[in-house]
Amino acid sequence: MDPRLEAELDAHAGSDEELVERLFRLVLRRPPDDEARERALRKLAEGTLSRATLLYELAASPEHARVRELDDAVALGLGARARGERIRWLQAPATDERVVEVPWVLSRLVPSGRVLEVGYAFAEPAYLAGLLRSGVELVGVDLATRDVDGMETVRADVRALPLGDDSVDQALLVSTLEHVGADNAVYGIAAAEGTDGEPRLAALRELGRVLRPGGSLLVTVPLGEPKDYGWFRQEDERGWMRLFARAGLFVHELELYELTPEGWRASPDLDTAGVRYGDRGPAASAVLCAELLPGRTRRLLSAGGLRTVARRRARRAYRRARRRL
Repeated sequence: MDPRLEAELDAHAGSDEELVERLFRLVLRRPPDDEARERALRKLAEGTLSRATLLYELAASPEHARVRELDDAVALGLGARARGERIRWLQAPATDERVVEVPWVLSRLVPSGRVLEVGYAFAEPAYLAGLLRSGVELVGVDLATRDVDGMETVRADVRALPLGDDSVDQALLVSTLEHVGADNAVYGIAAAEGTDGEPRLAALRELGRVLRPGGSLLVTVPLGEPKDYGWFRQEDERGWMRLFARAGLFVHELELYELTPEGWRASPDLDTAGVRYGDRGPAASAVLCAELLPGRTRRLLSAGGLRTVARRRARRAYRRARRRL
């Protein structure tokens, strides 16, 4: 049979119900909602909508644009990881911060081992799918629950993990640290006990406890003018760095990104004065991405640690000098 004719017949094989279900899952990565399913089936039956046009409508929708952006972010991160490349100086579309955080973290994911994903229950499905495809032994911890095939899940407070000392190779906090100890009613989670004191500091120290020697903690957090928004807390660079230091964690790598009119761009000289959550887009106006290593004092005294700190201090001094000009 002519290949094009064969392809045409294949496109019309199966029921309309099967087609609608398949296209929604393929294009929008979800089942069709009742209203969309009813509309599509009615119009397909009437002949006022073709299968090709249904596919076009789904692919041209704003929802698919979001799917595409996240798919690109995951592909970029996993591709870099496969090459042994740590992505730096990212550029991404003008949407929420996941398009920066996801590739940044995935490109630094360990080659193998036990990885703890903190806050997995509300993570983007595309990001979780990327982690599951990576081949690591994945463990998710959250106060909420979510069924995820292929992932061990633990319902727990990150400040009191039911895990042994030195039991994970890497821990991931993607836009999660800022919510620890905050009012998480927006997520349908009751206030956790022990929210007094410094919950984010307690969380970092607990993660340092469960990390194996040589392990790392990848953290992304909203960056800007310090402010308590109720359901999360934003800090400027100095505030986050002070928190990491108090937790006994060495900042091995640090990048700052801001949302500009052209999209997300690396901004090592970012002045966070006036940078507020939600002012430039749907969520954070800037983010801080950091790789943290336990044993801060020991690493500070090493030759590599001294060089890292010296470079970072020189950069800060240069920024301050530029602002005074």
